[in-house]
This record gives sequence, structure tokens and C-alpha cells, in this order.
Amino acid sequence: MSTTQDLPQRLAPLTGATNFRDLGGYEAADGRTVKWRHLYRSNSLAALTDEDLEHVGGLNIRLICDLRRDEECTEAPTRLPKVNAPEILQLAIGPERKDSKLYEYLASGDATESQMRAVMQDIYREFAIKFAPQYAEFMRRVARADQLPLLFHCAAGKDRTGFAAALILETLGVSRETILEDYALTNQYLKRNVAERFPHLKSPELFHTMMAANPDYLLASYAAVDDAYGSFDGYLTDGLGVSAKTREELRGLLLE
Repeated sequence: MSTTQDLPQRLAPLTGATNFRDLGGYEAADGRTVKWRHLYRSNSLAALTDEDLEHVGGLNIRLICDLRRDEECTEAPTRLPKVNAPEILQLAIGPERKDSKLYEYLASGDATESQMRAVMQDIYREFAIKFAPQYAEFMRRVARADQLPLLFHCAAGKDRTGFAAALILETLGVSRETILEDYALTNQYLKRNVAERFPHLKSPELFHTMMAANPDYLLASYAAVDDAYGSFDGYLTDGLGVSAKTREELRGLLLE
């Protein structure tokens, strides 16, 4: 039985955030499982309905880590429950819209799908290396009992959020195969409105290549980690400052 089956607890029944899901239930190497209702990953929360807000408020989330850039947060402000509203911590992660080939390709349509895939892989490599300080702070927050339950998200809940989820699950001892399966769930859940997001888009095919939860994208982050630090453990220790003691504390908090 797959550990990423569509369990009732996995996907939240929200209208305005279709990629909001619980990271609980995944099995770690030591036989324990990730606790339900402690960690949530999502796409943007800007379109949550009043009914959605009621549901989110009932989750008692203490901290939201928003991985979007400043302009994204301004253009699509997060909606929060009025009662028991969580704290928001912004950890801005690129790519920068102005100088990225990603947006150049989307605007011009002058690229092949293989070129777009290569750009996406470059972006994922940047996540791991260039934005290590933001992910280090993210991991520090996850390791604090007073910050749980915790929600982390970006715009689509796929790229920046996907690497953040991989960081946590790897640290907890969840298998690489399961992590890639969790990453790929975005392909089932995320609703992609091409016309609404990019009304002048010349190549819808490039948009879909960009928006796919392609395992090769996430694996590019892993390759960057191995190249720079020798191993994932080395990345945790030397790149993010997550000590062996902190890893054990994380497992104590988040596994059962």
C-alpha cells in the first residue's frame, strides 16, 4: 500500500487552497511515522474563503512560514482566521522575477520544453545553495515545540515548498522514494489556471512544463547538495547548521 494514498487526512477540504495538505503518516526508517496535524504544506492562502478560514482556524496553527518574495506577498496577501490567528514569518526565496530566464521564456515563448526543464533544475539547485540561510531558519522553527503545528507555503506549494518538505522528511528518516511521491502529489491537487495567471502567455506548453511536479526538479536540489557538501547529512550540518542533537529533537517532536 502506498504511503501517499489519498487519505482523508492528507488533503484539506479547502476551496481556495487546493494543494493544502498534511505531512503526517509517512513512515521513517526507524519504524515510527510522522505525526498527523503537526506539519502542513500548501499553495498560496490568498484565496481562502470564509469557510476555508474556519477550517484552517480549527487546525490551531501557530506559525506560517511564507516562502514567497516580497512582491508576491504584496500582490496576494495571506488571509488569516480572525480567531486564533497564527504568526507569519516571511522567508523570501527566489527566483527573482526580473532577471530569471524562467519568466523570459514564459513571456517570449522562445524556448523548448527541454530548456524550460533545465531552467527549473537550475532553480532547484539555487534553492539548496543560494537560499540556505532561509531554509536554515525554517528548520530552526520546525524544531521548536512552541511553533507547532506549523504551516509552510509558497505560491503553488510545489517548488520552494517542495524542497522545504523534502528537508523535513529527509531529516526525519523518510525514504527518498516516499519524499518524491509526496512531491508529485501536487500534480493531482494543484489547479492551474493558465489564462488567469499569464493572460499573454505565448506557450502554454512551457507553463505546464514549469508547473509540473517533475521528480527531476527536486532531484536537482539533491545533486546540488551532494556536490557542495558531499551528502545530505553534510548539508544539514554544514549548510543549515542542523546538528545531530537537533535532528534527534526533531524526530522526538514529529515522530510517533
